[in-house]
Amino acid sequence: MAIEWHGDKVLERTNSLLEDVSLKVAKNVMADSKRILKQKAKTTTERGLLSQFSISKSKFKNGGYVVSCQGSKNWRKPYHASFLEMGTYKDQAKPFMRPGTKKNKSKANKMYRDGLKKL
Repeated sequence: MAIEWHGDKVLERTNSLLEDVSLKVAKNVMADSKRILKQKAKTTTERGLLSQFSISKSKFKNGGYVVSCQGSKNWRKPYHASFLEMGTYKDQAKPFMRPGTKKNKSKANKMYRDGLKKL
């Protein structure tokens, strides 16, 4: 009796599924972070950050996606998002990325579990 195992196909399908779920999680984090920023934004500069969100493919070995909010290099205040998120000695922090990520943590775990059950 011989059993044929196509491990490469299983691995390919699993990686594809994880890639899809990772992108969905990144989009959820970005949407929630934008929503939080919209509620906290008081100035025009802070509201301007709403158009500065992006999702990019991670450069790390195991992949994934990175959600970022940072003004472009030619933007007037390119580092304003980090000052807003972390605060400065003059201004209190108004975090929006960390709460957006925290809000999606359990939802992301469920999305990965549900995705893997489909295999």
